[in-house]
Amino acid sequence: AWEVLGPQFDQAYKWASSIKHSEAMNTASLNGSTCTQRGCSVKGIGQIEEKLIAYSAENYSLAYEVKEGMPKMVKYASNNWQLEDMGSGKTQLQMSIEMKTGFMGWLMGGIMKKKMTKLSREIAEEFKYYVENGEPHPRKLKS
Repeated sequence: AWEVLGPQFDQAYKWASSIKHSEAMNTASLNGSTCTQRGCSVKGIGQIEEKLIAYSAENYSLAYEVKEGMPKMVKYASNNWQLEDMGSGKTQLQMSIEMKTGFMGWLMGGIMKKKMTKLSREIAEEFKYYVENGEPHPRKLKS
């Protein structure tokens, strides 16, 4: 699971249906990462740029900020991923998204929360499927 999440950070397009394409934007390293920034083409949003702000192979965790490309109502967005070894070959994923919005985001808060919750569930399901099966989730293949 860590290999897919950490060292392959720039290759999320392989398993996430919401990401049409992703690639490393540099070869810099943060605590051993393969890059510190990736560009993604995200369904329904377009091109975004994400920057690693934390990376720990030892703790199986990473966090990144969306630096460019979010709708104007979103002032800040970050995502924190943590893998925990549960023993017996099982891993638990904890994902935490933080978003700060302007006035329009406040007005549309309920809709945004609903969409982000659905997207988070799909991403977690697709990540799990890819790690367990070595191939993309059927939803990714369909997209």
